This record gives sequence, C-alpha cells and structure tokens, in this order.
Amino acid sequence: MQKRRILLAVFAILMLAAALPAQAQRAQYRISAGTNGAIGTEEHQSVEYFGRRLAEESNGRFHVDCFSMEIGDAMSQIESVMGGTQEIYIGDLTWFANLNKNLNITGLAFQFKDQEHLLRFLDSEVGQKIWEDIRTQHGVRVLDYRGLRAPRVTMSKRPLNTLADLQGLKMRVPEIPIYMRVWDYIGTATHRVTWGEMYLGLAGGLLEAHEGPLDGILAIRTYEQAPYLHRTDHIYATEVIIINEDFFQSLPADLQEVVVKVAKETGAYYQEIVQTNMEKAMAIMESEGAKIIWNEDLREELRQKLAPLGPQLEQEGYWDPGLCDYVNQLAGE
Repeated sequence: MQKRRILLAVFAILMLAAALPAQAQRAQYRISAGTNGAIGTEEHQSVEYFGRRLAEESNGRFHVDCFSMEIGDAMSQIESVMGGTQEIYIGDLTWFANLNKNLNITGLAFQFKDQEHLLRFLDSEVGQKIWEDIRTQHGVRVLDYRGLRAPRVTMSKRPLNTLADLQGLKMRVPEIPIYMRVWDYIGTATHRVTWGEMYLGLAGGLLEAHEGPLDGILAIRTYEQAPYLHRTDHIYATEVIIINEDFFQSLPADLQEVVVKVAKETGAYYQEIVQTNMEKAMAIMESEGAKIIWNEDLREELRQKLAPLGPQLEQEGYWDPGLCDYVNQLAGE
C-alpha cells in the first residue's frame, strides 16, 4: 500500500509538471544589474524597477539581482559589463565618453541649449554611430539613452551675479576631464573633493561652491552650508542603460524583445521620478532657507566666456573634427 501511494504521488507530480505552461518550464536567467547611485536614489529605484519589470514580462524566466554603488563606481561597473561579469548597468551619459570620445562634447557646459537639443544629437546619425561603435568596439549594447537626468546647477555660499563673482571661487568639480577644463577656463579655483566630502569642505572653508545634479543635492544637504542655488543648468544629461552584448546575443529572440522593451520603460520611469523629485527637492530646500536663483544674464556671460573653448578642445582631439559645428546646426532644428 505504501509503495502504491508513492507511485501515485510521483505520477501526480509528473502530470502537474506536464500541465504547466511550457514557458514556466524554460531555463531561468540570473543576472546582475547595477548603478553607482546610492540606495534610495533615482538610479537605484530605476535598477529595481528594471529588475521587477523584467521578471514580470518574462514570466519569471529572469531573476535580477539589483545593486548600487557597493559593487563599484561608474567606470568599474561599466568595465564589468564589458567583461561579462555584470550584465546590466544604468548610469550617467557622461561616463560613456570613456568608451567613445565624441561623447565628451555632452560634458561641455552650455554646448546644448536645452534637453531637446541634446536628444536631437543623441538620436542623430552621429549619435547612432556612437552607440554602434560602443557595441562593436567594447561589447556593450546601449538599450536606452533617452531618460533625462536633472540638469547640473551651482551651489555657493554667496550670490553669484556676474562672471566676475566666479573668479578665484573655491569650487568643487568632479574629476571628469571635460568638467575640470570648463571650470578652470571660467576662472574658478577648482578643488578635487569627493561628493561625500563636500559638506565638510564647505563647512571648513576649503570650498565656497560646488556644482552637481539638482536632484542629488538634497540628499547631502550642502545647501545648509552653501544656500544659494543657481539654476545655471549648464549641463544636460541622460541616463544610459547598457547590457553585455554577448549575453544579449545568447538570449532567445523573445527574451531579447522583453529586455529592449523593459529598458525603454525604465528610461521613461527614471525621467518621471527625476522630474517629480526635482520639484520636491527645490521646495524642501527653499523651505529650509535655500535661495533659488535663475539669472539669465549670468548664464549668457558664461555662454560667451566658454564659446572659444569648444573649438579649442576639438583641436586638442577631445572629439572628432567638425563635431562642434554639427551640434550647433542641430540647435536650430
């Protein structure tokens, strides 16, 4: 009798397995997706959204382990995707200039008049060639690049009314070559301080100002030490989603379609939460004493000051000859 019960149980399990949808019996893909944004940031929320939606859209055929900056900085994770030890990375467009020098132009302050101008460039024939070169030369497929990030703004201890107010200003600038060239050219006294050390740098007098993405300033509360938030909006950027090309090609066609679909959804999701959080951040900072300033006269002074820098950097080989003119032509479309 016991043997008969065991046989019946085995038979029932086999019948149940046969009745399951074929999709549920397919192989599972366990992948890693990361960003260099801290837990809770828009970047990290986007990685989690990507992982959740990928599992849903594939009916569980994907399992995504989501990570933030604990697994490395931006370039470390991009290199991990290139090497195949990490499948997905989501991060700032600026870092990808390390894979294709023509993206350096996106870090040139005031080169793009607005976010639409930047997207026209990224969507253009030249932009598409950049993405294809990254795929063929570095083994990285760009799944989406259209999720707009918050613009970069300037925080300072005192009002900055004219270009003269920036001369010699002790300014924190990230160690991105194009950024450092810009602020040195403007005439500030640039300092290399990590993002997490800026608050102490401002409090101790090492710094008088810093620049950075508007949505990231609330988290580190530097506005308590540098309460003048200038909407310089000097750089526009997007969030880029990449996947290891060999891994992507190893997937069946239906799962490739799912990955592409979810990546585009994630870019749109990222842009939506950035816009919402940006407005909330400005309201909170203003309620706590920050002064939000939009000075178009200062922006125009900065634009005019920086106008010769683009052609100079082009001559130095920061990007291909003629790219400045190409981007400028796109501004009027």
